[in-house]
Amino acid sequence: MNPVDKDRLRRSFSRGAADYDAHAVVQRRAVERLLELALPATAPPRRVLDVGFGTGALLARLAGIFPCADLAGVDLAPGMVLAARRRPIRAWLGLGDAEALPFRAGTFDMVVSTSTFQWLPRLGRALGEASRVLAPGGTLAIAFFGGETLHELLGAWRAALPGTTPDHTHRFHAERDLAAGLAEANLVPRVLTSERMVERHAHPIDLLHALKRIGAGNAAPRGSVCAGAPGSGRNGCGMGVRGALDRMARIYQARHGGSEGVAATWDVLYAVARLDAEPDRTPR
Repeated sequence: MNPVDKDRLRRSFSRGAADYDAHAVVQRRAVERLLELALPATAPPRRVLDVGFGTGALLARLAGIFPCADLAGVDLAPGMVLAARRRPIRAWLGLGDAEALPFRAGTFDMVVSTSTFQWLPRLGRALGEASRVLAPGGTLAIAFFGGETLHELLGAWRAALPGTTPDHTHRFHAERDLAAGLAEANLVPRVLTSERMVERHAHPIDLLHALKRIGAGNAAPRGSVCAGAPGSGRNGCGMGVRGALDRMARIYQARHGGSEGVAATWDVLYAVARLDAEPDRTPR
C-alpha cells in the first residue's frame, strides 16, 4: 500500500489547476476512451457522480451526452473545484474524498472517475464507496493509471538512489488489484481492459516539470526519505539524496533516450462494471 499524504496531494493539485488542461494530454485521452467503453454498456442515467472531477472535463462531456441527468462531483483539491466551477455546466460541485463519499447509499445511477484512483492507498475502499452510493443496477466507469505507468522514471530513480536508501517510490495498482477490488465491492465487470500510451520529452527533467505543472507531485508523507512520486522536483521532493536527481537523469537518458527524446509510458486501466445486486452496506 502506498502511504499518501492527502494534504500534500490537495495542495499540489490545487496549485496545478490553472495549468492542468493545457498539459494533461494523456488524461484527456483517458476521458474519451472511457466514454467509448462505457456508453454502449450504459442506459441513460438520471443521477451521475464524478469522483475526482479535476477541472470538470468529464462532467462537461457528460452534460452534453445526458442533458437531462443531474450531475454532481467531488474533488479533494479546492483549486480544482474553483476551476471546474468556471465551466458553463449545471452540476453540483464540492470537496470530497473518494474513500469517504459524502452521499447516502444508493444515490446515483452512475459513478465515473478518471485519473484519480492511482493516488488512493486503498483501492478497495474507494471502490466500496462507489458501490455504496450506486443504486442497484447502476454503473461504475473508471479510468486510472496503473501497472507500468512511468516505469522509466521510477526505475531510473531507484537505480540512482544510494544502496542504503529505503525505496518509497510510488507503486501503481495492477489490473489484478482492480479486478479484486471490483469483486469485493459487488461490482460485476462488463469491461476490464488497459492501454499504453507513450509520450516523448526532450529530457527527463522536462518530464518532471510537465508532471509538476498538472499537480502530479510527491504525495508521500513528509519525512519519508526518498518518498518518490512522479513529478517530484529538486526541492522538498522526499528524494533529496544529494546528486540523485542528476544521476536519475543520466540513467533515464541512457536507458530510454533517443533522437525523439526520452520515453514516458502511461498504463491506463479501464473498468465498466454493474452493481447487479444489493451490495453489503456495512460501514467500512
